Amino acid sequence: MNDRIREQLLGYLLDALEDAERIEVERQLEANPELRDELETLARTLEPLAETYEEFEPPARLAERACSLVAACTSVTPAGKGLRPVTRAEVRGRNRWSIADVVVMAGICLAGAMLFFPAISQSRSAARLQACQNNLRELGFALVDFSEKAGQGHFPEVPIEGNRAVAGIYAPILLDAGYLTDENRIICPSSALAEREINWVVPSLVEIDQASGRALVLIQASIGGSYGYNLGVVVNGLHRAPRNLGRTHFAMMSDAPSVQLAGHRSTNHGGRGDNILYEDGHIRYVVEQSTEGDDPFVNRLGWMEAGLDINDSVVAPSFTPPFVSNVSYIR
Repeated sequence: MNDRIREQLLGYLLDALEDAERIEVERQLEANPELRDELETLARTLEPLAETYEEFEPPARLAERACSLVAACTSVTPAGKGLRPVTRAEVRGRNRWSIADVVVMAGICLAGAMLFFPAISQSRSAARLQACQNNLRELGFALVDFSEKAGQGHFPEVPIEGNRAVAGIYAPILLDAGYLTDENRIICPSSALAEREINWVVPSLVEIDQASGRALVLIQASIGGSYGYNLGVVVNGLHRAPRNLGRTHFAMMSDAPSVQLAGHRSTNHGGRGDNILYEDGHIRYVVEQSTEGDDPFVNRLGWMEAGLDINDSVVAPSFTPPFVSNVSYIR
């Protein structure tokens, strides 16, 4: 495999190709298994470089100082003056690196690293963010299918009592009913679950019903994967699953909200923002929650519990029951 193809693959990984080049690379990847293997190998090779990413400013006047040092270490003898034969010892000496040469090269490498590593990290972060959105989009399709066929117009319900009375129950419901076939869809690639639980699987509804004690607590904490689900709403004093009305403002799922971070921001993407799936199927990456309108993570009273009317959406992490502290408004 020649260097030009490797350069194209690297550019493809870093999302640095023009549209025509990217299309051509994708065409070659589809037709050439060896090229796909090479791309996977290159991706694995680069992966450790971006594991830890921290933005920082380059040292002041780095380029100017590097160029000055190069100029200071380079001398040119005027033509026709002081010319003499070069001895073998001098040639050997010139082939050795001086301390100044090492410093210059180190500066060049540092400057390159400041450009290369952030580019890799940002590209990887963007790819994971997109993969997370794709997961939520597929989950949205499964939820709509459920509502149209099994739910009689409603999305999966979170019971108010029993082993299933947690937000994460949506996942085994969809899997057991066949509306979701790939449980990897409930794992955000930027989440701790993706890094920690390599062989993690979603338990069946039967296994959840039969669990007890610590085993049940652990199951309830993770059955929703990396995502949060809607806790339902109170209608005429009764708790109900949300009805599928195709609303643009009603949040159905999101990156699992945190109970510690400000604004219940998820830890999935380094605490920088949340992917939110709305009832009409669109997904929005929210960096900062608006102070106006419906807060997707708490109801109108400020609790992470079921909504107080049909338009009060509340998305909660897997282990959260519909009601924790206040049930006086339901019968």
